[in-house]
Amino acid sequence: MLGWLLAALAAGGTVLARDFSCWKKCSPPERFSCSWSSLGPAGNTSYSLNLCYKQKNECHQFKAGTMTNYNLPRHRVYTFYNSVAWVEARWGDHIHRTPNISFVFNEANKPDPPPTGMPFSKTGGQLSLRVPQPRCHGMDQPLQREARFWRAGDSSWTQVTCETTTGTGEDDSVTCVLGVNGTFLVQLRQKYLNSYWSDWSSNISVPEEILESPVLSHQLGKLGRDGQRVLRLNWQPVLKEQKDVNYTLNATMLACGCAGLDEEDVVELGWEVREHNLTLSGAEYEVQLRAVNAAGPGPAWQLHVPAEQNADLSFKDISVAGSAVTAQWEAPTPGEAYCFEQQVLTKAPKEGVCVQEEFPAKSIHMEKGALGVPACHRLAVHGWDPERGWATFALWHHYTRNDSLAVPINISTGDAAVILQWKPSPRATCPGALAKYLVCHMAEGDNMTYGEVDATASNYTLRNLQPGTAYRVGVWEVTEDSEGTCSAWWHFHTNAPGPQGAPWRANLQYLGISLSVPAMAAIYHITKKRARRLLFPPLPKPVGTKAIQFSTGEESQGQPRIGLLEPSERFNPAELLLPEPNSSKEMPDSDTQTDVTHPSVPQPSPEAEKLVPAVVGPSGCGEDTSFTYRRQEVLSLVGSPLPGSTSCTGHPSGEEEEEEEEGRQGLHQPLIPIALLISNKPIIIRDEEGWDPSPEKSVP
Repeated sequence: MLGWLLAALAAGGTVLARDFSCWKKCSPPERFSCSWSSLGPAGNTSYSLNLCYKQKNECHQFKAGTMTNYNLPRHRVYTFYNSVAWVEARWGDHIHRTPNISFVFNEANKPDPPPTGMPFSKTGGQLSLRVPQPRCHGMDQPLQREARFWRAGDSSWTQVTCETTTGTGEDDSVTCVLGVNGTFLVQLRQKYLNSYWSDWSSNISVPEEILESPVLSHQLGKLGRDGQRVLRLNWQPVLKEQKDVNYTLNATMLACGCAGLDEEDVVELGWEVREHNLTLSGAEYEVQLRAVNAAGPGPAWQLHVPAEQNADLSFKDISVAGSAVTAQWEAPTPGEAYCFEQQVLTKAPKEGVCVQEEFPAKSIHMEKGALGVPACHRLAVHGWDPERGWATFALWHHYTRNDSLAVPINISTGDAAVILQWKPSPRATCPGALAKYLVCHMAEGDNMTYGEVDATASNYTLRNLQPGTAYRVGVWEVTEDSEGTCSAWWHFHTNAPGPQGAPWRANLQYLGISLSVPAMAAIYHITKKRARRLLFPPLPKPVGTKAIQFSTGEESQGQPRIGLLEPSERFNPAELLLPEPNSSKEMPDSDTQTDVTHPSVPQPSPEAEKLVPAVVGPSGCGEDTSFTYRRQEVLSLVGSPLPGSTSCTGHPSGEEEEEEEEGRQGLHQPLIPIALLISNKPIIIRDEEGWDPSPEKSVP
C-alpha cells in the first residue's frame, strides 16, 4: 500500500490540478469536500475520488458517479495529516486522470459564498453592499472580495476587485465599481489570505439606477375647523418600463419633532400609484417624494408647505405681562401627544415643545412663553392621535412693539378732494395684529368726520371738501387691544377755486392759431403777385396795330413763297408796310392803363393804301383773315397776342401770363425794329415810342 502511495506521490506531486481542490468548510457544521471540473462528456462520464494519507499508509476511493463534487464522510478523513488526492474519469474505453494535489484538511479552509438577500444600492455606477462576515473558527485575517457582472448584450462576465471596509458589527461594507449604468446580474465571492476562494454567490439582480425625481404637482386646501387641511399630490412616473419602482412620501413637521411619531408620516406607495392625499395640520411642513427600486432611492422632489396664518382657532385665554405670555387652550378631541409651538415669523422656525402623554377631550391645558423680541410672534398648539394624525387646536399672533399708533402720512391737496398716502404698518404683516386704519378729519370750527380703511390699504381719498378751506387730518392704526381713537394732527389747505372759462380761452387761442396759418399764407401769395407786377411790368408787344399796306402780290397764289428768314430780293421803300397804333384801342399794361403820346408817323402813299387788302385786329377769331397775315401773327418774335387780349373763347389763356413774365425780363434791352416777311415784301414794325427806321434800299 505504501509503494502505491509513493507511486501516486511521484506521479502527482503537489501540483494543483485545474479546478480541482479539496477543503474544509470553516463555518459550522464542519464539512470536508472536493470538487473538480468536467473531464468528459456530460452524463456519460463516471468519476472516482482517490484520497491517500502518507503517515497512515492508507488510501480510500470514493465513487462520485457523474457528479463533479463529493462530500467526504467525517470518519474517513484525517484533518491533521498530509493528504494526496486525484480524480479518475471513465467513459467508454477512455480513462482520464487528474494530477495529484497535496494538502492538509485543517489548513485548507474555504469560506462560504456571500448569502442571498444582501442589501445593496447603486449610485453613479458604484455598487455598495452590506455583506455578513463569514464565521470561520480561528480565521482572524482580513477578507478579500471580488465581483463579476453581466449586462444584457455582453458576451461574457466582467470581473472587478471590490473594496472591503470592516464594520464594528457583523457586516462589512463592500464597494464594487461597475463603471456603467444599466440592469446587471452580479455575483460575489470572498476569501481569507491563506484560504481558497469561496464559490460565487447566487445572482444579484441590480436594476437600472434612478437618476431623476418624479414630476410633482400639488394643491393645498384651507385649514378647517377641525384643525386639518388636505394636500393633494399628483406626479408622473419614472422608469415606466420597470414595475419594481415604488414611491416613498415623507411629510416632516418642522416645528414639532416628536420622537417616534415622525415615522408615522412616511408612506410607501406602489409603482401603479400616481396620486395621493396628505392630511396635514396648520404647521409648517417639508414634503419629499422619491422613487425607489432595488438599486436604491432616486433624488427627492421637495415641497415646502408654509404654516397657516389665518385660522379661526383661538386660545381659550391669552394674557401678556411685559415679555411673558400665558396661553390657555382646550383639547377638542382626545389624543396621545401634543406640541406647543412658539415662532418669530421673520426668523427660521425652531422646534417646539413636544409632550407625549394622553389627554382627554375638553381637557384644559396651560402653556407659558416669552415674547422678548419686538416682532410678530406666532403661538400654536397641535395635537396627535393614531387615527387622525396631527391637527391644530389653537392659533394666535401677537405683535410686540410699543411704538405710536399714529401713522405718518403724505398729503396731496386739490379743490374738493385730498389724497392721503402712507407706508404699510409693520403690524400689517402680522396676521390679526392690525384690524384696520381709522381716518379722521375736520375743518376749523366743524365736527370731526371719521372713516375706516382696510388693514391692507396704503392710501385714502377725502372727498366733498370745501375749496379754499383749512383742515386737519389724522390716520391711526386700530389693533386688537386698542380703543380705536383718532386725533387729527396734520394740517392742510384745499386749493381756492380758479377763474371760470379758462378752458374756453385755451380753446379759442388754439383755434386762432390754427386759422392764422392759412390766412397768412393767402396774404403772402396775393402780395407777392401784386408786387411782382408793380416791380416788373410787362414788355410792350407789337399787337393791336393796323396793317397799313399789303402788297398785291400777297394775294397771288401762284408766286413762290420766300422763307421766313430769307432776305428779300426786291422791294421798294414806298411799298413797306408800316403798322401804326390803332387809335381806337389802348395798350393794356398790367392792372393800370397809361396814355402814351406817339410821335407823328409818316403816312404811306395813296398807292400803298390801295394795296392794303384787309385790316386785321385782335378780334379776328371769327373773321376770315388773310392767310399771309395770320402767318405773320404766328411767326412773330413773341409768338402770342398782347397781354390782356383774349382767346377765341373770350378768356385770357394761362400761357399769356407766362409770356408777360418773359417780356419783363427784357425791359432794359434796346428795342430793335423787327422785319418780317409775309411774302417777298418785308414788313417793318416799329415800337410804340415812334422809332422810325430809315428806309432801306431794295437789293436788285
